[in-house]
Order: sequence, then structure tokens, then C-alpha cells
Amino acid sequence: MTEEEKLQLIENTLKIEANTLPADSLLESLPQWDSLNILNLQIELTAIRPDITFDALRECKTIGDVCAMM
Repeated sequence: MTEEEKLQLIENTLKIEANTLPADSLLESLPQWDSLNILNLQIELTAIRPDITFDALRECKTIGDVCAMM
């Protein structure tokens, strides 16, 4: 999976406009970064990495951190 595909997956899951989310975006600055969307993202990512946990995602600071987990 390319970096662009990873970003697209995150944007789609968080319902963020396509191609507007740089990897250095701070998750805490995104209104969409809440418990429900973290859970939604975990569900999406388990198809790629079944071992990704909610807590691991919650500990991420940037979009790049999430991409690195994929």
C-alpha cells in the first residue's frame, strides 16, 4: 500500500475531504479524531493489520504515525 493510499483510507474513514490531509497533521487538531472514529479506523485497518489496537491508534500523535502502523 502506497503512502497516498494510506492517506486516502484515513481520509475516507474520517470523512475528510480527499487530498487535504498531510502526514504531519496533528490528530488532536482534527475534530473528527474522536473515540468513535478511532474505532472506525481500527475496524478498517484490521483488514491490513489485524493486530492494530484501539489503544495503539489513540496513542498516535500525527497522521504519519497512523500510516507507519499500516
